Amino acid sequence: MFLRAGRQLGPVTKLVKTPRNVRFARDANLYGSISSLRSFGTQVCLREAPSSGLNPLESSVTEQPKKSADVTRFWKDVSVGHEQASKEKEEHFTVLLDKRALRTPGGHRLEVPADHPLLACLIAEEWDTQTQVLKPHSLPLTSLMARAIDGLSTEAQQKEIAHYLMRYFDTDAITFHEEQPDSLLRLQNERWNPIIAWAKEYFQMDISVAHSALSNSQPAASRERVLEVLEALPPLELACMERAAMTTKSMITSLAMLYKRVDAEQASLMAEVETASQVSVWGAVEDSHDVDHAELRRQLASVSCALTGTEPELVAKFVDVLKTKYSS
Repeated sequence: MFLRAGRQLGPVTKLVKTPRNVRFARDANLYGSISSLRSFGTQVCLREAPSSGLNPLESSVTEQPKKSADVTRFWKDVSVGHEQASKEKEEHFTVLLDKRALRTPGGHRLEVPADHPLLACLIAEEWDTQTQVLKPHSLPLTSLMARAIDGLSTEAQQKEIAHYLMRYFDTDAITFHEEQPDSLLRLQNERWNPIIAWAKEYFQMDISVAHSALSNSQPAASRERVLEVLEALPPLELACMERAAMTTKSMITSLAMLYKRVDAEQASLMAEVETASQVSVWGAVEDSHDVDHAELRRQLASVSCALTGTEPELVAKFVDVLKTKYSS
């Protein structure tokens, strides 16, 4: 038996913005690294789950500025580079600060998979919109990509995180239903039940729903099915699942985002069922409910953006733009 997980959200930060005037570089191989970014430490990388057999790392991107010195913007131009596949690496995009490759807190080059050019552009936009002092909380996509590279690059790390995330299936928030009040019952039926039904059919598994109970457990066969899905995910998608599950406290909601059954707004509404029921009766609390509302969407919007892939034909056209429009 597993006890129900509670909900807790961090402070509000700005939402992800779409690219405006990000400039593109043709060849990232020409440029070196930025060593000063390494002093960034864990500011950029979410570390909310176990890594390499260690205890859960509880610090987050929004907490780190309290523990480290501010980083002043030291770059002028931000661009996106493209590197062809080699014997050592697959084709990928890079983000360049003054023609130098952006690195993760772990010292690795931040390399975005070739089928995610939009993600590369959005990460570049995050850095291009920084002002005088770098604000780690305004780099949600950078932190997500860094998490995939620094914390989920090995098979052992991926397996460990997959097992860690299974707790969000056993204590899945949308599998704990209440019989009253009527406003809560209505929202559960509208927002949760269709996704539970989808998960049952899509994954061909049973899902246990607890009614007016504080504990629940999922069938062993269903646990095996979900774990199989998690262990097969590439690092970036697993990092997305990690953030979605920790934000919504729901494995089913996170899977629905992964498989494009729901978008960030729909997933947010699913995570807000209890709050929405309370607000409908008692009203919203200023500087509390509105803050949680924005933070929830910031986190899940970053997941949706990172999960958005691009067809190979369009990727090829995008690369052609980099080679022609910005060639020297």
